[in-house]
Amino acid sequence: MSNQVADSIKGGIDSPDVAELVKLAQGGSMEAFDELVQTFQVPIYNLVLRMLHNVDDASDLTQETFVKMYRSIPGFQGKSKFSTWLFMLAINTCRSGMRKLGRISAMEVGRLDQEILTDDGVIRRDPVDSGDLPDRMLERKELAFKVKEIVALLDEDFKTVIILRDIECLAYEEIAQVLDCSVGTVKSRLARARMKLKDKLLREGLTCDAIK
Repeated sequence: MSNQVADSIKGGIDSPDVAELVKLAQGGSMEAFDELVQTFQVPIYNLVLRMLHNVDDASDLTQETFVKMYRSIPGFQGKSKFSTWLFMLAINTCRSGMRKLGRISAMEVGRLDQEILTDDGVIRRDPVDSGDLPDRMLERKELAFKVKEIVALLDEDFKTVIILRDIECLAYEEIAQVLDCSVGTVKSRLARARMKLKDKLLREGLTCDAIK
């Protein structure tokens, strides 16, 4: 694989050169497969972490996702974007993983010290000292934490569609492919999920104008 392809792939998970890497990996190139792992390991890890809210489990299931990618990539036919196909693989891996692990406990949900993997390394979220921030910033921190906590406790279908649309910013059509349902079902499920989230926030005495 040329250095030009390796450099251009850094433009994002939907770079046109992803398709070339996929073809090379389907032909048996481990170098291309490794490039795909490097390209997608951050978004896949973060997606899995949002689903599971447990760093150790997220690491394990991210690795499992890429093992499944290695086994399944010969069957990828390009009917969707590769990133959409891989997100679907990760979601299904999370679902089977959650069934094996059991539902996460309320004590694990929304921990402030969870790690988030980025291209520049690992970020840890430290608890906020109320004396260090203005009231408005504290309110925003409280709201963000509460939203995260409530989303984690939603039914799996509602949680998944909110993560894919409002956090991962996938298009409705892509979400429909990931979840293997119609666009209408995605929109209906998202509307219901947002209503449940908003209702729970109101019960906590919080409001969020961003939630439609």
